[in-house]
Amino acid sequence: MDLSTRNQLSLLLAFHAHQPVENFGHIFQSAFENAYQPFIDILAEFPEIKISLHISGSLLDWLLSNKPQFIQDVRKLVSRGQIELLSAGYYEPILILLPEWDRIGQINLHRAKMKAIFGQEPQGLWLTERVWEPGLPVSLRRAGIKFTIVDDEHFKIAGYEPEELWGYYLTEEQGMEVAIFPGSKFLRYSLPFKLPQETIEYLKVKNQQGKNCITFGDDLEKFGFWPQTYDWVYEKKWLYNFFCALRDNKDWLKTVHFKDILRDTEPTGRVYLPCASYSEMMEWSDNMFRNFLVKYPESNHLQKRVFMVSSVINQLYDKNKKIEEARLHLYKAQNNDVYWHGIFGGLYLVNLRQNAYRHLIMAERIADEIKQQRFPYYQVRDFDLDGREELVFKHELINVIIHPHQGGTVSEIDYKPREMNIVNVLTRRPEKYHRKILYKEKVACGSGGENPASIHNIEAVKEEGLEELLVYDSYRKVAWIDHIYSRCPQVQEIMRNQMTEEVPLWKMDYEYSVSKNIIQLKCLTSDIELEKFLAVEKNVIDFEYRVNIGNSHPRWLGSEFNLLFYSQELLDWNEFQKLEELKFEDSWFHLVYRFRFSPSALVFCHPIYTISDSESGIEKTYQGMCLYFLWELNSQERRHIKLTVE
Repeated sequence: MDLSTRNQLSLLLAFHAHQPVENFGHIFQSAFENAYQPFIDILAEFPEIKISLHISGSLLDWLLSNKPQFIQDVRKLVSRGQIELLSAGYYEPILILLPEWDRIGQINLHRAKMKAIFGQEPQGLWLTERVWEPGLPVSLRRAGIKFTIVDDEHFKIAGYEPEELWGYYLTEEQGMEVAIFPGSKFLRYSLPFKLPQETIEYLKVKNQQGKNCITFGDDLEKFGFWPQTYDWVYEKKWLYNFFCALRDNKDWLKTVHFKDILRDTEPTGRVYLPCASYSEMMEWSDNMFRNFLVKYPESNHLQKRVFMVSSVINQLYDKNKKIEEARLHLYKAQNNDVYWHGIFGGLYLVNLRQNAYRHLIMAERIADEIKQQRFPYYQVRDFDLDGREELVFKHELINVIIHPHQGGTVSEIDYKPREMNIVNVLTRRPEKYHRKILYKEKVACGSGGENPASIHNIEAVKEEGLEELLVYDSYRKVAWIDHIYSRCPQVQEIMRNQMTEEVPLWKMDYEYSVSKNIIQLKCLTSDIELEKFLAVEKNVIDFEYRVNIGNSHPRWLGSEFNLLFYSQELLDWNEFQKLEELKFEDSWFHLVYRFRFSPSALVFCHPIYTISDSESGIEKTYQGMCLYFLWELNSQERRHIKLTVE
């Protein structure tokens, strides 16, 4: 086909810039220096190149405070029509995990901020992690959104062939219509990892096939911040050369904005998409994002706790600054990164989980102040929606969540003065990539050429000796976990979860009753008589056991607490110590803990490491410390054991 008679192909380039809420400052700075600023600088040299840009609220907050000139640079490109702004939930939530009022509230907040800063109110939405469910059009239209971007994977699952994926499609739910642009997986993998000319040749083929519009949408961080990309994209001028190639082919190829396509072009067709995300996410989540809430109870716990607090805030109708402050903290706790795990650390990163709990606790505390809540009080509710009731026990300084139908374990202890959940520890679970360590599979550490590899193709193991840390837990690593053993376990058996239990108390049903600030739990098993009591007073929690093993042979009672703290002193323990008191300082969060035992206990502690994937390779991550307390039980002797935590 003669190029002079060829129809023009419209290329939509959408870039998404994001950092998790209150991520480490050096990461913000590095991403800014290696990706955000150099990208905008080069784009400014090509006024004929149009792109669409989404900046998440958490990144925007940092830029406003630390890089005001960058904001000015973007504003210039917006005002001259070079950048079209895209919206999303302000603090980058997975929309389908939120109640309807928070979906709309987060999007409205972001759109209003964009208009106030840049003078443009976005019509389109960057769909976080491209997690789509069929009910989303209702939320999007109610928030003023006219279009969004998904991957071609979504259409593939719906039965569409690759040659059908161009332009945009219309979908609706309950009569509320939204345009959907299918993003090209080829472009997502070629930009910036293939030579510019390879992308141009691909686009030529699409043009020859009669396509009028094709979409690219992906992270801006891959243009300089991802491993090995800065040298390729900027030092070796990939981005400059790519923009030059677009300019040199302007007779048949033009970059445009989504709003222009909607205005000037008819839809390709109508579509109804199933629950889907991009192909890698579908693999990580076993084909549906919500499966992360099944695989990781810690994710489900946090998401349901956030929903619980959101419901309270949504019922506070008085419009005052305190409610808006609580709502902002709630929105920050909804940041997506902590609810799932793929190549990026996500749920495995302690600082992200701690940030989420911090904002959740602050939001809940403000809501309690507005309600003038009196303490102590408790609720009986299935807050995590697993079909079993929990006890939510709230005091002035401490919240405790107890699971009577899961061995009376404690999954959350919020210390409100520091806004932290001290039971914020991740259980050690198998992941597919562990086979690279277990079976010594060969892994690719690069692309094999001059150009860098995508992080989806980098499979490096960053450290030696990780196989020794591949330990999997048979129960969730929380607090006040009861164990009954026929003999005293060895420290290695505890560390590696190899000790056989006579009675797995952590899975037993416990009856419960509540009186003022005391909770009583009774084990529903005929093998032993076991009662547990929990009482809270200010910053002190009393845990008590009353146990009788009858005429059986001597046994050992183990009480396990998995807590988020860091103590170099306790890291060095390698044997049991008989103690009446254990006192230590947490060097991360600057709290001092004191455990008192009556009678004295055999005490052992060890660190909990998980092995997780990240954009730079497989690595170990410190999750917290396991504190293990043991008492010997003799027949015909009813033991009263007390453990006090201050």
